[in-house]
Amino acid sequence: MPLAVFYSYSHNDELLRNQLEMHLALLERNGLILPWHDRCIGAGDEWGEQIDEHLQEAQIVLLLISPDFLASRYCFDIEMKAALDRHARRKAIVIPIILRPCDWSGAPFAHLQALPRDAKAVALWPNQDEAFAEIAKAIRETVVRFQQPAPQPPRFADLADQLTPKPRVLDAAMPSHIVKDRATELLVLIRLPDSKGLAGILQADDEAEARPEDVRSKQFDVTFPQGPTGAPQPLKVAVELTSPDFSPPSQRKNIFVPVNADSEVCPFLLTPARTGPLVVTIELVWEDAERGYRRLRTNCVSEAELPAGKPVMNVVQLPVGVAGDDAPTAFAQRRAPAAASEAAAPGKASFISSPALKVAALVICVLTAGTLFYQQQRYTPSPPIPTPAGPVAPSSPSSADLESAAIEFNKVRQSSADGEFAVKPELAAAIKSGQENLAAARVALAKGNKQQAEQHLKLVRLATERLKKN
Repeated sequence: MPLAVFYSYSHNDELLRNQLEMHLALLERNGLILPWHDRCIGAGDEWGEQIDEHLQEAQIVLLLISPDFLASRYCFDIEMKAALDRHARRKAIVIPIILRPCDWSGAPFAHLQALPRDAKAVALWPNQDEAFAEIAKAIRETVVRFQQPAPQPPRFADLADQLTPKPRVLDAAMPSHIVKDRATELLVLIRLPDSKGLAGILQADDEAEARPEDVRSKQFDVTFPQGPTGAPQPLKVAVELTSPDFSPPSQRKNIFVPVNADSEVCPFLLTPARTGPLVVTIELVWEDAERGYRRLRTNCVSEAELPAGKPVMNVVQLPVGVAGDDAPTAFAQRRAPAAASEAAAPGKASFISSPALKVAALVICVLTAGTLFYQQQRYTPSPPIPTPAGPVAPSSPSSADLESAAIEFNKVRQSSADGEFAVKPELAAAIKSGQENLAAARVALAKGNKQQAEQHLKLVRLATERLKKN
């Protein structure tokens, strides 16, 4: 729809107004403006009424400034006053155009940006067409800007949706078993409810310390802040760790929660300072208020409790045959082909036939066996616990049995938490017993004490059954 343009001018400047009108003819032809001035008043029409009507309907008012305009009572006191009033009420845009030199510094329109450039009067330009072309270009830009639709306020439904809290899930994980004075990693992530989150990341990362079954989750609600346009913006959340049994005892990091995606993984490095069951508290804080928390539990053992790896040794077997033995030996059997060839070759005696060589071979064998026995005793961390005499148990626990029991215990323990950050008080003793006996079973099995491992494993299964019943 074209914008109504009103010319306010003195009749003594009519020639200059005609030239300006010609430069604006393309805007009129393109349907961008609809110009009007007092020469458009028809015969018999009330000129004062027509001027006032078109001035009140105009969206752009062009004040053609000259000495005659400033001296005209009607132009200055009536038309300009009405135009500036509409400009103040944002009903129209008033553009002063300096046609001829004059002192207008104290005029009521002096605060408005005038045309042409630097408010240099058109009459002073060597080429007046150049001045009018610059004026026409500036008016075109104003018309285009005026016709741009104002930004629509967000609809009530959209605004209500943006202000409605959105569900998010806190994922946190650290290894279920850690070693004292050895740094371990705790990972935090905030995800969408239907995302795999931290468990999916750990599933694909074989080098991570924590495993998918170590992930603990908690759902909470979040309201995203609005930007200048009303669109939701990412939320900055502070993750605070309280870990009195670790070094450092507290940490704080910021994490950005996207509107439609998971956050990045936020890692924390912790070093346990003591052994036994340990707890780390995770708090989410934004807008200077605590919004949620999560507890992570783990079990810490000392370096000495870890299963020690035995050194790799090359075992040398040296069969020895002693003269006078009636029973065949492995050495005599291996030497049979060689002895047959030696018997076929007269004059060649067997190297083992000499008593001195037999004694030397026996000494070498004893020294070698003693050296190997000494090395084995040296690298063995501790002697195995003697098992009582009696029939052997029908079955001994294996690593697979232990891991199967651990998976079942952890699964039942997670379901017993009822979705909260802490378990019920009546189940705490069963969980603690299961965790301690599970760690003790691992250590006993690593040391080769299967009977002791079986005892601890039975206690783990007993704790699992207690959790199931509750």
